[in-house]
Amino acid sequence: MRAVFDKEELLVLLRDFYELTGLRTVVFDEWGMDILSYPAELPAYCRLIRTSPEGETGCRLCDRKACRRAGQEGKTLIYPCHAGLIEAITPIQVDGVVVGYLLLSHIVQGADEEAEWQRAKELCAGYGIPEKTLYEAYRQLPRTPYTLLRAACDLLSLSARALWREQMARLVPGSPQETLNRFLSDHLAEDLSSRRICTALGMGRTALYKLSKEAYGCGINTYVRRLRIQRAMQLLTTTKLTNSEICQRIGIADYNYFFRVFRAQTGLTPQAYRRQFTVPE
Repeated sequence: MRAVFDKEELLVLLRDFYELTGLRTVVFDEWGMDILSYPAELPAYCRLIRTSPEGETGCRLCDRKACRRAGQEGKTLIYPCHAGLIEAITPIQVDGVVVGYLLLSHIVQGADEEAEWQRAKELCAGYGIPEKTLYEAYRQLPRTPYTLLRAACDLLSLSARALWREQMARLVPGSPQETLNRFLSDHLAEDLSSRRICTALGMGRTALYKLSKEAYGCGINTYVRRLRIQRAMQLLTTTKLTNSEICQRIGIADYNYFFRVFRAQTGLTPQAYRRQFTVPE
C-alpha cells in the first residue's frame, strides 16, 4: 500500500457527506478494495445481490473496473452498476499519484420508476433472487434526482482534493512513489530527463516507466510536462514573475515551447490564464 489514510478523520467526512446527501460513501484503496464506508452496512438491495456468488463477483468486478477507469481518466465518473443502480466515483490523488477512490453508491434517480426497475430486474435475473423480495428492497433505496446527484459529485470531487491538503491521505514515507515525487518537486527547475532521474533514483528505464505508469497513469516525460505546467499555473496567479522568470523556475528554457505546452494543457495562453484566475488584492 502506498498511502496512509487517517480513518478517524475520514469517517467524520463520510458521515457529514451522508447527512448532506443521503448517499452512502465508500473509500477504496489503490487496488479497488473498500477500506471505509458510511453507513457501514450495505442497503438491503445490495445485501441481497451479494447473497449470490455471481452477484458478489459482479459487485467486486464492477467496483474495480470503475476504480481503474477513474484512475486512468483522472476525473469524477457517473456510471451504471452491474445491478441496475447508479454510482459515482472520483480518484484521490496525492501529488498527482492516485492512492484511492471515493464512491457514491446505490443510487436510484427515480425519473422513470418503471423503466429503471425493469432494467435492474433484467440485470439481476441470473442471481436467483425472488422478484418480490428484490423489488421490496429496491423500493427502500433513496431517490436522487440528477440535479442532486450532479451537486453531490461536485462535492465528492472537492472532498477528494481536500484529503491531501488536510493530510487525511498521504504517501507512505520512503515508498518509491514518495521518493519519485519528492525528487521531481525538489529538482523541477533542473534537467529531468529519464537518464537523470534513473541515475538519481538508482533504477533502470523500464522500472522508471513502470513506476510512472502506476503512479501517474502516463510516462515520466508526460508527467514532468504536466507537473511543470501545474507549477506555472500556480506562479502565474500567486506571483508577479514574468513568463521568462517562470520558465526558469519550472525548468523550461524555450519560451515558445512553454507557450505551446501551456496552451495545449489549459486552453489559454499564460497571459490570459493570469488575467482570468488571479485574485485581485
